[in-house]
Amino acid sequence: MEIRQIECFLACCEHRSFTAAARSLNLVQSAVSTSVAKLEHELGARLFDRTPRLLELTEAGRAMIGPARAMLRARRDTLDAIDATRGLVRGEVVLGNLMNIHTFDLAGVIATLHERYPEVTLRMRQSITGVAGNIAGLRDGTLDIALLNGTTTEIPGITLYPIAQETLVLCTPPDHPLARRPFHPDDLTDVRFIDFAPGWGIRAVADSHFPTRRPVIEVADQTFALELAAKGFGVTLSARSVAERAPGIVCTELANTPIPWKLTVGHDSQRTPANAARTVIDALRHPGPVRPNQ
Repeated sequence: MEIRQIECFLACCEHRSFTAAARSLNLVQSAVSTSVAKLEHELGARLFDRTPRLLELTEAGRAMIGPARAMLRARRDTLDAIDATRGLVRGEVVLGNLMNIHTFDLAGVIATLHERYPEVTLRMRQSITGVAGNIAGLRDGTLDIALLNGTTTEIPGITLYPIAQETLVLCTPPDHPLARRPFHPDDLTDVRFIDFAPGWGIRAVADSHFPTRRPVIEVADQTFALELAAKGFGVTLSARSVAERAPGIVCTELANTPIPWKLTVGHDSQRTPANAARTVIDALRHPGPVRPNQ
């Protein structure tokens, strides 16, 4: 049983396709399918059912996932220990990303990280279920670390490190009745509201703070939500750093107690991050300021 076979197996689990798995590993499709077939032969069990559209995990395949991830972690820990004796930082880090991060210069952090540690490779993933998807990825081991946002810096089973904090604001066109004045939760009763998908941090805030709002659409893109709001389709919530970049939008805070919006980076508390992952966490925790032209 070879490490490459395990990597191919897990890539197929994630992507549900030999072709997509091969692309993620920078291999040809035949190499991935052959590796999986050899692994199945060695184990004496079929790991995937090959359907016309997708790879479907068998019972044996599902049982294989945990041990396979443990094998890769053991390999990583071994390489980390050897690298530490040489003062090296290298390896692959799978980072769960979030859309519309403007409180710090993420691209600048990544570029600087590459200059200092050229042997660290980032694989960025973005879930359509937002924060909930990133948390799930940390817990099931498909993500090493992840960016998370919300009103708290405490998530059970996740170790979090703060990066930045701002506020959530109500976004309206300039001529809206709620524009340019602090608002109260009752002010949103029956007001047309542009929601985000379940699992998004902002959706959780809307559900808890403004249960009497009237959702008229769900979107998965803050920029598009702000475009709709600017055209008078409804109002929406957004991080201030995102809303202030949108033309035709007025930002208003909740009266008395503005809603905090905290950006963090986290990892599963039961897993010790590899040296490369710790290096990425440190870089994210101490980013440079966002330059005015960004």
